[in-house]
Amino acid sequence: MDAEDLRGLIEDAAARFPTVGDWLDLHRASSTGDPAELLATVNRTLTPHRRFYDYRQANEYADDGLDTVELLAGNALQATPALIPVIERAITLATRAILKSDDSSGAQGGLVRTLLDAHATATRTATPPLTQPEQTRLVAWIVKYRYSGTQDFFDPDIVAYAPGLSQKSIEKYRQAIADTDLGRYGSYPLTRLAVLDQDRDAIITANGGEPHNAMVAARIVSDLDEAGLRQDAIAYAHTGIAMDAHGWDPKLVTFLVDDALTRGDLQQAVTLRRDWFERFPTSRSFTMLRDTAEQAGLWPSEKEAAEQRLAKRDAPGFTSYLLEDGRDNQAWEFATLNSNLIDSAALWLSLCDRRAQSHPLDTLPIYRRIITDTLTVTDKRNYRSAATMLKTMRTVATSAGHHAVTEFDTFLAETIDRNRRRPTCIDAFTRAGLIPRR
Repeated sequence: MDAEDLRGLIEDAAARFPTVGDWLDLHRASSTGDPAELLATVNRTLTPHRRFYDYRQANEYADDGLDTVELLAGNALQATPALIPVIERAITLATRAILKSDDSSGAQGGLVRTLLDAHATATRTATPPLTQPEQTRLVAWIVKYRYSGTQDFFDPDIVAYAPGLSQKSIEKYRQAIADTDLGRYGSYPLTRLAVLDQDRDAIITANGGEPHNAMVAARIVSDLDEAGLRQDAIAYAHTGIAMDAHGWDPKLVTFLVDDALTRGDLQQAVTLRRDWFERFPTSRSFTMLRDTAEQAGLWPSEKEAAEQRLAKRDAPGFTSYLLEDGRDNQAWEFATLNSNLIDSAALWLSLCDRRAQSHPLDTLPIYRRIITDTLTVTDKRNYRSAATMLKTMRTVATSAGHHAVTEFDTFLAETIDRNRRRPTCIDAFTRAGLIPRR
């Protein structure tokens, strides 16, 4: 097609599909390099026009504004000073929309966060760099956006802006924060300033003082590490690990393990994982120990003791591990010896799937029990699940021999009879081919 044909095709598409026209206009505005053109596009696509956006409408708003937001984010990578007020207008409009929306999907919030990131990026990349008056205006906008009382859930990050700001501008921000009532939970800007200042004591103070639990310790570690205070971060990571009473979040251990691996101290990395696993012997901590030990080349010396501990404390986890490791016979033997500790139907079905390949007869009592248990609760999903398992059981019984087929036929007849007053169940069985259609 020649240029004239393509032009006609594009014009026709723009006329038939409004979103195509908007997309073309958006890129035309961008290509001109004129901030006024971009501002007009921002106003057209992001200005809210409803008193309230319900869930569907909020998602539609986010979808309609996504191209504009992504374009601004892309332009921010090589910004001009004039782009920054355009991004600010987009942030204002998108925030205004979210304040009158059901944004439970998070789509609109994603737009605002992307725009805030773009705003900071444009500040850093602006060519020429922002003048002092431009920086003063920018700082005033940041403070007003967060603390004017309009919204309190999006916090611009001064650390992200700092490379594009003078020390004078940062001090203006610091003074504005000092003069602002941050409220009981408004420590975020204080924390970010402390990180920017690389001030150990200020970071700890901004996080509420010395940690009293592992969660607070983890926040302090993250801030100290971001501030480049590595040794302090390591010390507080050790403190936080000692405080952890539940072992739900191993991020502090992982932080120390990564540090040990970076330094080439493989033995310490494995020791950290082993100590954590011994305190919290779960399949998750076992997997982390195994992965780190394998990376360090030390798993053979750790394997036996770790497996014994997992088997003793987490029977389902150990069974799953054996299956994943291809040790099917060992998994079956362990599970049958510890059947009172394993109540996961999904795990038993996985065991049966593997066992049926070599010893199909062994699996039939397990299928019988799971199917019977599944049908104790009236639910159409249970009926479909039971029908699927019955079909699998029939296949397994066939491979086990004539006697097993006879036993299956008896069990199927009994199951159908027990559920004869459940028409939905009988229908599921019929659809599965377990009952002949009449």
